[in-house]
Amino acid sequence: MNNREKKIAVVGAGVGGLSTAARLAHRGCDVTVFEKLSECGGRNHMLIDQGFKFDMGPSFVLMPDFFKEVFTDCGKDIEDYLRLKVLEINYKIFYPDHRVLTVFKDCNKTKQEIERFEAGSSSGFDRFIKKTEKFYKAVAPLLYKCFTVKDIASPKNWPLLLTLEPFTSYWDLAKRYFKTEELAYAFTFEAMFMGVSPFEAPGFYSVITYADHVQKIAHPMGGMYEIPKALERLAKENSAQFFYNAEVKSIQPKDGHVSVFVNGEEKLFDKVVVNADYCYTQSDLLKRSIPDYRYSCSVFLVYLGLKGKLNGLDHHNLFFANDLRKNLREIFDENKTPQDPSFYVHVPTVTDPSLAPEGKDIAYILIPVSNLKGVQESFSSFEGFLKKNVFERMNFVTGQKIEDMIEVEHHFYPEDFITRYNIKYAATFGLAHNLMQSAFFRPANQDAQDNNIYYVGASTQPGGGLPVVIAGSKIVADMITS
Repeated sequence: MNNREKKIAVVGAGVGGLSTAARLAHRGCDVTVFEKLSECGGRNHMLIDQGFKFDMGPSFVLMPDFFKEVFTDCGKDIEDYLRLKVLEINYKIFYPDHRVLTVFKDCNKTKQEIERFEAGSSSGFDRFIKKTEKFYKAVAPLLYKCFTVKDIASPKNWPLLLTLEPFTSYWDLAKRYFKTEELAYAFTFEAMFMGVSPFEAPGFYSVITYADHVQKIAHPMGGMYEIPKALERLAKENSAQFFYNAEVKSIQPKDGHVSVFVNGEEKLFDKVVVNADYCYTQSDLLKRSIPDYRYSCSVFLVYLGLKGKLNGLDHHNLFFANDLRKNLREIFDENKTPQDPSFYVHVPTVTDPSLAPEGKDIAYILIPVSNLKGVQESFSSFEGFLKKNVFERMNFVTGQKIEDMIEVEHHFYPEDFITRYNIKYAATFGLAHNLMQSAFFRPANQDAQDNNIYYVGASTQPGGGLPVVIAGSKIVADMITS
């Protein structure tokens, strides 16, 4: 069967589904996309209220080459679709003792900053970056390949296992180069944005730190929602069809095809690519039992439209808990709501004033919390003390009273990840990125029982995060059209 004869359904119009649809449509396949919600983007969505434009999910662009690649693969130039602006300040870290670490685009400025925390640490920084660069060069090509557990037995992969040091944790790797816990946390916090503790994540995930410091951090002007909009446009230009408010209720193999039950109607396709949550797909759409996976944490999100401008904060800001080890243990080991949270504050209007009315700011606050596996209490009972803690720390930094500046306020609870996005146990980042759920051990992109069903998204290979999910879309497109 040539590509033009292949009738393919894509279930879910998140970034992974959109990227796959664009690639397959460009290659001549007959592509139909079904999306439960009324618009594209999935978790990468936008909420607009009174002139404030809140990106609801992902908040930064790392590894821009992966974004460029999907447009190049479709014969287009990303600059005709997106305007990515590299930030001069990557982020600020606010420690509980009120010290502030600013991480710059310019690594020399960053090294001057970390010397204030630990004498001689600039040398450790150089050696850490050299190590993570080695990881990055080994890992980047693998992000376009799907592996099975059998691949571990292949002698050609054994040198890779030695290079990646899989039994070294992210934390232990950082502690080789930085003596103080303050700096070790500063160079491992990215693990939390994969939904896992730095004490559990394998050290090779430090490729994210490498991307932070060497490849830099960018912002798409107009907001992160410009990314799914651009991918949707790319797919439509190649004749992909989109159906919104179209929730798929069942996926089943049928006579060498795949049956998709959507909006009360059965439709048959040659191949189906599922961009819905992997575990939800297995349990609810395919009616299968699922293994006892480890799941990522969840998050509590607060979106604030403010009457004025914030002082002292930059585009990206991290506030560390007084006892970060306890904070991480509560979230990842004890399934407790943290009493003293770490949190992230996104103020995109520092870079992109178009996202709010003139003279006003947006503050998007993300608080990592435990997922809901085994949790009985409603999260809303915890929001009061969490917000109080967050506002007190923000007020100290800004010298303002955030509560009095709020013009628009919206919340997104862990439970909302289940009702809106069908994410199992509200595990925001999908399956946890621990060693036994990484690389060879992560669910493959092709179904083990039916080779006409494929998966793309955070819980499958190669892993979570926008650039990595986009790489996964190439794996799937290559499998279908090869």
